[in-house]
Amino acid sequence: MRGTLAVARYTLVDLSRRRILLVFFIIGALGIAAIGIGLKVFSSTLVSVSFSGSPGTPAPDPAKINRFLDLMFVTDLVGALGLFALLIAFGIGLTAIYHDLESGAAVAIFSKPVSRFAFTAGKVGAAAAAMVVIVGILSVEAALVGLLFGGGLEQTLAIEAVAQVANALILMLIVLALSTWMNNIVAAIVAFIYNTAGGFVVALHNQIAAGNLGDSAILKGIFTVLYWLVPHQLTSDAPRELVRAEVELFAVPGQPGPDVSQAVASVPGPSDLNDILWWAFVVIVFASLVYVAVRRRQV
Repeated sequence: MRGTLAVARYTLVDLSRRRILLVFFIIGALGIAAIGIGLKVFSSTLVSVSFSGSPGTPAPDPAKINRFLDLMFVTDLVGALGLFALLIAFGIGLTAIYHDLESGAAVAIFSKPVSRFAFTAGKVGAAAAAMVVIVGILSVEAALVGLLFGGGLEQTLAIEAVAQVANALILMLIVLALSTWMNNIVAAIVAFIYNTAGGFVVALHNQIAAGNLGDSAILKGIFTVLYWLVPHQLTSDAPRELVRAEVELFAVPGQPGPDVSQAVASVPGPSDLNDILWWAFVVIVFASLVYVAVRRRQV
């Protein structure tokens, strides 16, 4: 336990000196502020245009407009948090273990009463803690920016922030494991390809399950198998609610329009218990792979 805590403390100090993480944090902070201010300006313009239409045209329900804008803000902010969480996961995964192995610092660590399990546990724990702190600070900023829209979205943002950290954690573990065996840049590229392919498989599986790509039993069976071989992105119900609000807002009474149920069904719903359990299983598997890679690495 002492060895694990010592490695974790050393890793946190080392990560705090990495400029790449500082750059990602600054970009994230500025990006979130820009999204909030830009969307506030856009919302003010939209409301002004909506209520200054031609005479005789029914004005949209202001409650629906506000609901739509709130959900748009959350969706854009969630996308930004997800992007910056992935960048931070890459930044931590590229440096947390790789530099110790390449610089020879790991030799000095292993010469002390620190096992490779303690080394791995300390590294993974410190990396996860660093990511939680950085994304947490960005989430607090997002909640403060949300005050521009009257607040009330703090719980949704908190849930989304947890989901984005959980998704980025798996990517970080993949990079950590790969960077033990190969150049860290190559490891990042391989992890990016795997993560992208996994997202593609999950998206196709969801479309097939919704019946949007036909009812081929063979195709459904193939993507069901592939679906349980890749990580599943944890999501909330915010994307579906945004689609619902958009359809309801711009629907013209008395005229045919898109079906709300069909439009909502095409968007992935919130993660269920099976997805959460699968995420936990995948985290254990990839964390074990990090340990196996460190154990087998000759230093």
